[in-house]
Amino acid sequence: MPLSLSTEEMDLLLSLAVPIEQHLRTERLTAVAAELEANGQAGAVGIGSVHRTARAVQRRFFDPPQISPNATAPVHRGRAA
Repeated sequence: MPLSLSTEEMDLLLSLAVPIEQHLRTERLTAVAAELEANGQAGAVGIGSVHRTARAVQRRFFDPPQISPNATAPVHRGRAA
């Protein structure tokens, strides 16, 4: 049976894909679908299983930005009351 995701589940996957480089997003979505099917969850997919699987797969595709050792954190100042 082919994997079928709800609009909510697809929205979740797309929002989690934002930090992934654009050219890797389709590959990541394919990997998430394959993982869901491999885990036997294709018949019982829910928002929780989609989220857990997507987060696990995400680690393989996320390449964090390199921060210079001399870089300082930006200063955020709140509004005066």
